[in-house]
Amino acid sequence: MDMELIADLHLHSKYSGATSQRMNISELVDFARIKGLDIVGTGDALHPKWLKELERELEYIGDGLYVSRKYEKTYFIIQVEVATIHQFNGKSRRIHHVILMPHLEIARQLSEILRSYGDVESDGRPILNMNPAELVEIVIEVDKSNIVFPAHAWTPWWSMLGAFSGVNHIRECYQD
Repeated sequence: MDMELIADLHLHSKYSGATSQRMNISELVDFARIKGLDIVGTGDALHPKWLKELERELEYIGDGLYVSRKYEKTYFIIQVEVATIHQFNGKSRRIHHVILMPHLEIARQLSEILRSYGDVESDGRPILNMNPAELVEIVIEVDKSNIVFPAHAWTPWWSMLGAFSGVNHIRECYQD
């Protein structure tokens, strides 16, 4: 029997700029149901205040999935979007990336490491002074199960292939 699951793996919490202050676990569960989503990213998993809420509100059920302790119908994957800023070949490059993690403890470890590259407390979508290849290396060193991919790859601003990113190819972005 085939199982179909519909997911949104690029979300933000109330700790990201320009995001509703009502973005909490119960709202995410309610709207996931309304919109027909089975799995949602937690968003902003490196932000210390949101991370505490996630630890309090979610229960690990295995295979990298969590459920709300109160509302068990929606699955959660630990997720964050980060921005990297760096210079390459005389151009400033500003790119957003999504990171998926199998455990909240990994998010806590990654938050501690990445705070030396940027302020993880000021916004749920932290801006990190590093290049994308460094980001991938660090994320994978923390846990080989982590996944990194470009966020909104085609939009003009802060995207890997956007008109203003300074990048023209995925290999140019991640230097691999």
